[in-house]
Amino acid sequence: MSTATHQAAAPAAMPPAPAIPPQAAARAPVRQAEPEDDLPPWVTEFSDDSAVAHSVAMDAMDAMPASSSTSAPAAASARPAPAPARAPHAYVITPVPELDWDGNWPAVAAALPLRGVAQQLAMQAELIDCVFDGNAAVFKLRVPIETWRTPGNVEKLTAALAERFGRAVRVETELGPAWYTASAEAQAHRAACQLAAEQTVANDPFVNDMIREFGAFVVPGSIVPPAASVAA
Repeated sequence: MSTATHQAAAPAAMPPAPAIPPQAAARAPVRQAEPEDDLPPWVTEFSDDSAVAHSVAMDAMDAMPASSSTSAPAAASARPAPAPARAPHAYVITPVPELDWDGNWPAVAAALPLRGVAQQLAMQAELIDCVFDGNAAVFKLRVPIETWRTPGNVEKLTAALAERFGRAVRVETELGPAWYTASAEAQAHRAACQLAAEQTVANDPFVNDMIREFGAFVVPGSIVPPAASVAA
């Protein structure tokens, strides 16, 4: 088992700061998600807890400039309610025998050779269905942001999917909140790796000896999963 990198130091060598017991280190906040470029194609199972909802209405409102003629209470009342935090349906992988594919859309989307907004379209979209129209495989996707599903981006995604599966592909999109996406899976994976690293440090005998005997502490934000350390 890889050991997460950590920093431990005696008070004399560190600026004054309150001691953080190992239990607190395990509860340290998860580091902010890294950019989505070059994500590996993880093949894992989703749960409703790991799904992340993207609200089209909220993103659209955040992008609108504030109006000087609208009062704060009126603007607040006009602001649409956010999408529910939990997915309203379970994640179900439906195999597609005609494509010799297990149906895991997040794994395929993360592996497609796309960049820029076309990559965001693949990473942030949720597969609703995959059906056939003649010889063409039709991927029906739900996309949370209107600008991601412009014709140019859809064409790039279509070409990448056609190359991946070796047959004619058509991509159809609809606007709406998306939960089970490659981006959500990558975020859940990073959070799990971070938590495992923090628990490794919290249970490390050397770290606990330093805390107990010398009053040392784990520097907040210094715990990095092994894979992230190598990449850095």
